[in-house]
Amino acid sequence: MENTSDTPEEPTAPLARNLRKFRVDKGLSLDEVAKAADISKAYLWELERDKDGAKKPSAAVLMAIAKALSRSLAELLALPTVQSPTGPVELPASLEEFRKRLESQGQLLSDEDLRDLAGVRFRGAQPETADEWHQLYLLMASKARKQNK
Repeated sequence: MENTSDTPEEPTAPLARNLRKFRVDKGLSLDEVAKAADISKAYLWELERDKDGAKKPSAAVLMAIAKALSRSLAELLALPTVQSPTGPVELPASLEEFRKRLESQGQLLSDEDLRDLAGVRFRGAQPETADEWHQLYLLMASKARKQNK
């Protein structure tokens, strides 16, 4: 059944839902956020009402909107994060999958372990699968145990 009321249907896409929530929480108008992000008010309006997540704004647009709302990109997109001493750290989807796998086996990763894993880069890249994260975790945990002896 089509929604004919003046109130827009509540979006299910995290970006649309968070855009509106964060903007309203800061007491900002569409026009104010659009100007701060250097995008059109019409485009911001469309993003806020993109209930199915069909719109795919560029990374530059997302970063500009996040900055205008004083939020991180991870917050704006509702990505899983952990807190680090310097702020939230975005968890790659494959690392989140690894965390959930361990959790289902009754083994919890600490925020510190997640932060350390999320920060690992080798030649600019990170593991791409949960299995690769598991191998890396086992290697790092083994090294840490040897150092603590």
